[in-house]
Amino acid sequence: MTPAVRAALLSLLVFCISPSRADERTEALDKQSYEMYQQVFSPFCPGRSLNDCPSSKAHELKADMRAQLEQGVPPEQVLSQVFEKFGDKYRAVPTFEGFGRFAWLAPIAFLLLGAMVAMGVVFRRKKSGPAPQKASDPAIPPELQRQIDDELSKLD
Repeated sequence: MTPAVRAALLSLLVFCISPSRADERTEALDKQSYEMYQQVFSPFCPGRSLNDCPSSKAHELKADMRAQLEQGVPPEQVLSQVFEKFGDKYRAVPTFEGFGRFAWLAPIAFLLLGAMVAMGVVFRRKKSGPAPQKASDPAIPPELQRQIDDELSKLD
């Protein structure tokens, strides 16, 4: 092959591969953006994540955050800028500091406590054995109880 043909084939190969790499980068940025938007409550739509807010101001904030990601700013830095601007009350995922530590550890503690209580109940019931059976119910007349017992004995 001549060098010109090789160069043409190489440039064709690079041309074909480069869009797929751009798509991969776009997909990675989309995923990173989505995860970042989910970590912020919207300052414009109370009770919603930034990702779920239909407000035009939310779209502007998301576009600004996305532009910073595209420029290579780490997501943690983008989020810290958002929280500096709007405040920590818009943090959807608590930090592992101060009260946030309690918010992370409390559910785990409740799960462990519930498991211990359940195991205690199970062990106590196993230890005491089965509940004693009553010979007869006081609400059932003795004649009827005798008839029930006779019928049951015929079934055995």
